[in-house]
Amino acid sequence: MNRSTPRTPGGAFRLATAACLVLCAGCGMIADKDRIKVAKIDETFITRGDLARVIREMPDDERPEIRNKGDLLGVLKNYLDARIKIPLGAEYQEELETKGMISREVATRVFFAKHQEDGYQTIYNAEDGAALGLSEDALEDMKTEIDIQIDDEYEKMLGDAAVALIAMQRLKDGSLTIEDEAYEQEYKLRRDELKKLEWMKFRAIRFPASAPKSEVEAAKVRRRLEAGEDFDKIAGEFLAINPQFVMESEIENNPGLARFKGFWLSASGSAKGEIIGPVYLPEYQMMIEAQGQTRAVTMPEAYLVLKVLERRDESTLNIEEAKPRLVAPIAIAKMMRILREEHGVEIYEDKLPDPTLMLGRPVRSSMDT
Repeated sequence: MNRSTPRTPGGAFRLATAACLVLCAGCGMIADKDRIKVAKIDETFITRGDLARVIREMPDDERPEIRNKGDLLGVLKNYLDARIKIPLGAEYQEELETKGMISREVATRVFFAKHQEDGYQTIYNAEDGAALGLSEDALEDMKTEIDIQIDDEYEKMLGDAAVALIAMQRLKDGSLTIEDEAYEQEYKLRRDELKKLEWMKFRAIRFPASAPKSEVEAAKVRRRLEAGEDFDKIAGEFLAINPQFVMESEIENNPGLARFKGFWLSASGSAKGEIIGPVYLPEYQMMIEAQGQTRAVTMPEAYLVLKVLERRDESTLNIEEAKPRLVAPIAIAKMMRILREEHGVEIYEDKLPDPTLMLGRPVRSSMDT
C-alpha cells in the first residue's frame, strides 16, 4: 500500500507563490529591466530607463548613432559629466563673465555657427514674419525656441568654462599637478595635430580694395618689378606718398581660416626674398606696439605686392614646444576625474542593455516617480 507524503496548506501556498514569482519575473512584471541601475551620482541611481529617456530627449543634431554598448557608455558618461558641470557653471557664472571667459553673446555666436544651414539667424533677426512666410505669432514662437536653445548652449559652455577655471586655479595654487608621464601620454595621442604652422613675415605695398582701380595699381607695381626695379626702392616711393601704402606684418597658414585660402595658394612654399602678387588679402587684425602698449588694429582688405622677409615651413612641435598647448586639456581631464570622485560617480558597464532592445519602445524611468 502506497503512502503519500502529507502536505500542509502552508507548503502549498509557498509553492504556488514561488511559481507565480518565477512566471512574473519571466514576463517582466516584477523584474522590470528599465529599473536596472547602470550608474550612480551623488547617491542617486541612474537606470536603463533614465538613459533611454536621455537619448530620446536629445536634440536631433546632438543625438549620436547608438550601435553598440560603447556608444551607450559614451552617452552615459557625457550625461553624468553634464550633471556635474552645469551646476558648477551656474555657481561660477559671475566670475566667468567678469573674467571675460564666456558670455551669452559668445554662446549665441557659437549656436548660430553650428546651425548655419538651418537659417536660425535669419529667423532670429527677422522683424517681419511675412517676409519669411510666417505669421507674427509663429515668428515669435520660433524666436522663443531659438532663445531656449541658445540658453542650453550657454549653460553647457558655462559648465565647461567652470571646470577649466577651477583646473587652472588649482594648477596655480599647486593643489593640482601635471606629471611628465601625463605630458608624454597626451603628446603621443595628439602629436599629429600639434603643428607649428607655416609662417611668413613680409613687407608689402598695399592698395586698399575700397580704392578705385586698386588691383590695376598693384598690377602696375608688379610690372615694374618684372622690368628689374628694386622692391625696396618702389616701396620707398609709396611710403613717401602715404605711409599707409606700405606695411610689414606676419601671418600663419591656419587651415581653419578659410578666408585666407586664396592668399596662401599664392604664398605657400615661397622662398625668402621672393616677390608675390598682386594677391588679395581679406580684412584682418594686426597687433601694433606703440608707447609701450600693444593694441589690435583692423586692417582693411587690400591687394598686395609683397616681398618675403622670413618664412618657416609647417613642422610638428616637439614635446617641450607642445607643453603650453597640452596644459589645459590635461588639467581639465584631471579635474573632471577629481570631480567625478567627489560626486561619487559609479558606472556599471555590465548592466548596460543591448541597444537594439533598449531603444524604440516605451520605457519606464525613475524620473517618472
